[in-house]
Amino acid sequence: MAARKRKPPSAEQTALDLGIPVGLYPLVEHLPYRSYCTNDFGGGLRIRTRKQALAYRYIQHNPPAQVWTIVLDVDHRICDPETFTYCWETQDPEGPTPNAIAINPKNGHGHLFYFLEAGVTRTQAGREAPLRYLAAIERALCVKMDADHLYVGLVSKNLIHPHWLTHIFHDRRWTLGELAEYLNLDAANARRYVPNTPEEAYQEGRNVFLFHTARKWAYSAIRDYWAPNGLPQWQDAILGHLRAINGQFHAPLYEPELRTIAKSIAKWTWRRITPAGLQDLIERTHTPELQAERGRLGGLAATNQVEAGIASGKARRLSRERDRATARLLRAKGWTYRKIAAELGVHHRTIERWCLGA
Repeated sequence: MAARKRKPPSAEQTALDLGIPVGLYPLVEHLPYRSYCTNDFGGGLRIRTRKQALAYRYIQHNPPAQVWTIVLDVDHRICDPETFTYCWETQDPEGPTPNAIAINPKNGHGHLFYFLEAGVTRTQAGREAPLRYLAAIERALCVKMDADHLYVGLVSKNLIHPHWLTHIFHDRRWTLGELAEYLNLDAANARRYVPNTPEEAYQEGRNVFLFHTARKWAYSAIRDYWAPNGLPQWQDAILGHLRAINGQFHAPLYEPELRTIAKSIAKWTWRRITPAGLQDLIERTHTPELQAERGRLGGLAATNQVEAGIASGKARRLSRERDRATARLLRAKGWTYRKIAAELGVHHRTIERWCLGA
């Protein structure tokens, strides 16, 4: 008889076992069951269970697919030793007070922690607007608190480790709207926030930039991977595209985060953008009536030979792209190259090049 797998201890049980204060319960509640952790970055990161990871100086504070804790890295003294004023009080007395802080006793630098009432999904399964909103809030918080905008954000100082000086200010769990009230954000514009360049993207802004650029690429690129059992190859292609974008960031995301994003985009597009769906779109948008109307408008716009040539070239490219999509659709259904060629009236080697992405 096979032995039963032991159920991992709950976050609540872990908190009770370790005697963690109530104010820090959100940290443990949403800590990944298997978390990255380390005592020294020179030795690299390790993966340990939640309970084991809490014994290390640095831990992964958010699971790969969601954000429950906003962490800011302050690379100057968090507290003035003479006046006992904190950095956010110096920057703006009306600013949002973090839930907790962890300070390096050697130089006074440290991390500020804001616990969220609801997690924000980082993957394609969630809506993009909340992630953009979160990225805009993090950006504004970094400016207000004079925090390091190049902080990677994967691991933070462990609030329960004795190596750090820690303090809990309150147990309030923030909504994004409440944080935005302190930051004077235009909520409508913040929800549409997308960094213009990789250089402008940091913290969750990197996820926004990756999703915004990768998903647009994926909508058309997926047609080159339509084939039986093609999902693994499609996921690898997205991962390669994400790696290329990620390499442009000042502080790139870690590989496991990229794999999570790639898997999410791959599954979402594979499920929703299908050969049948494309064929339906072609049939709905290329009816004889619509084509005739496009031809009439094209004729009106082309008032001389040069413009007419341009319009004709665009029409040919559109027709060729439609034939390519149809070829891939039929190939995914199991048709041979020669049968597809006969159907479309082109050479079978041309069909082969189209289906193989050449």
